[in-house]
Amino acid sequence: MAAAKKAKVSHDATLAPLSKQQKVLKPQLDTETGWEELETGPSPDELVAGEEETAKVKLSKHQKLQRRKAEETAIREAELRRLQGDAAPTSAAEYEALLLSSADSSFVWIKYMAFLISLGDIEQARAVAQRAFSAINYREDAEKFNVWVALLNLENTYGDETTTLSTLGRALQHTDARRMYLAATDIFQRSERTSLLEQCCKAMSRKFSASTEIWLRIVRLRLDQGDEEAASATLARSLQSLPKSEHVHMISHTALLEFKHGDAERGRSIFEGILRNYPKRLDLWSVYIDQEIKTGDEARIRALFERATHLHLPAKKMKFLFKRWLDFEKAQGNAEGVEHVKKSAMAFVESVGQS
Repeated sequence: MAAAKKAKVSHDATLAPLSKQQKVLKPQLDTETGWEELETGPSPDELVAGEEETAKVKLSKHQKLQRRKAEETAIREAELRRLQGDAAPTSAAEYEALLLSSADSSFVWIKYMAFLISLGDIEQARAVAQRAFSAINYREDAEKFNVWVALLNLENTYGDETTTLSTLGRALQHTDARRMYLAATDIFQRSERTSLLEQCCKAMSRKFSASTEIWLRIVRLRLDQGDEEAASATLARSLQSLPKSEHVHMISHTALLEFKHGDAERGRSIFEGILRNYPKRLDLWSVYIDQEIKTGDEARIRALFERATHLHLPAKKMKFLFKRWLDFEKAQGNAEGVEHVKKSAMAFVESVGQS
């Protein structure tokens, strides 16, 4: 009877609320079982549910919108990964299903076009491009631009000159015309469509006669064609159309193009000519030196540094030139060259101090 009463008291004690003293006691290790006797809390499911409820209460409208966008992006990225993996769509129906969640993705539309072209269905590929222009959100200019470029590529490959020019004309009306002209010149140059390339160059130089980017693209095209006379003529024409404030930019970048796509000697000649008129333009000296360093002719490089560091320039600009020269000697020269630069720099500092 006493044992039963004792057991009852013990059982009731486990149901009774803990005293303050008991609550602050650290859990003790049960020496028999090896486990700590911890106070039982809510289940993991209850914790998760509680956190979700708290999150729902705390999320603002903006946060909810951001979370929804993140979820949509994750879904779209998952769909795009399908295009690149083993589970890539293998039928028109699968592409159509993919477009339901990725209607604004030019990547998906262009892949769909390529799939149809691989089946020989050029007309259907054209139709898909037209659908893309209607389906892609009007704010997604870059996505629509990509589809226009893809369609122009299609016409350039499978159409004729008439359909290609017609497509280009439509694209120019619905996209950034300058960018589209530049994209078209790349397409026509790669495919060696000389007639289309010439028409494109003529049209864009007339429409964007005040754009150095357009003129420089034409200069580069002429150099790639090996036509140095046409490149020089293009430079001369550009200077007649461009504002004077753009002349130095146009001439110096033409010199850069000569180094990269034409003849380095002509590039040097252009730089020398412009430096005669603007001998104190540090940016021109720096770019000229960069090109000579890339050619690797150490004698020319050192001669250029010598000339530049003997100019009457402000101390800050001279410091920049001496540092560049010193960096060059440390990286590609020798101890003798490094010492020479240091002595030249010291001589300049002393001359400034005496003046």
